[in-house]
Amino acid sequence: MEIIRLLDKPEAIAQVAAWYHEEWGHLGANRTQAELTHTLNQYLQLSGIPQLWLTLVNGLPVGAIQLRYQENPQYPADSVWLGGIYVSPSHRGQGIAKGLIAVAEEYALAFNADSLYLQTEAKNLGLYHSLGWRLVATLPYSDLTVSVMRKSLERESHDTRN
Repeated sequence: MEIIRLLDKPEAIAQVAAWYHEEWGHLGANRTQAELTHTLNQYLQLSGIPQLWLTLVNGLPVGAIQLRYQENPQYPADSVWLGGIYVSPSHRGQGIAKGLIAVAEEYALAFNADSLYLQTEAKNLGLYHSLGWRLVATLPYSDLTVSVMRKSLERESHDTRN
């Protein structure tokens, strides 16, 4: 299992767009596979936000996660969000989502984010709670009710005093 940036495997955009369309395409007109493909091209950058990481197994994508600004318009424009967390059904339950989340959190810390947000349907709350995320709101989103969660990011302190 390997985690890489989308920039390192841009040919995976079509696969990720297909996953996102299948999983969330019903949430709006801007979620066609063509629109998702167009949007994912914005993640092909060397540094900064947005970023997208893939988990590969035997060289094939099996999961994805995004780090981006302001997923929900009820939050500040500079708030940093995890989104597009997807693991193919045949690879769920193997720790792939946890690994992707850890990589995105580490990257966010490098960009001096002090917290992250995400929004999810109720089916994923247990995973996020187990990783230190806390529920901050329940909001309508398209035809769903979503849970908005927040995690404070902590930098390791190295006390050199005796």
